[in-house]
Amino acid sequence: MLTKQKRKHFNIFDYFLDGYFLKWEEVEGDGPVCGQTLAINLENGTEVVTKVVEIEPISETESRILLSSC
Repeated sequence: MLTKQKRKHFNIFDYFLDGYFLKWEEVEGDGPVCGQTLAINLENGTEVVTKVVEIEPISETESRILLSSC
């Protein structure tokens, strides 16, 4: 008998704040939604509070997340 394995679904999100690239991350499962407030941690340790204004699909597993300053 074969055992079915659960497949993990990963997405890549590219974050842009006010038109400038912030970072990218690989996330298991679903990502942010429009209107959601996010705290983005940058590589230098700074935390930026933002709001998702638009999500642009790039491919089946990658999206561009456009953010606005709060």
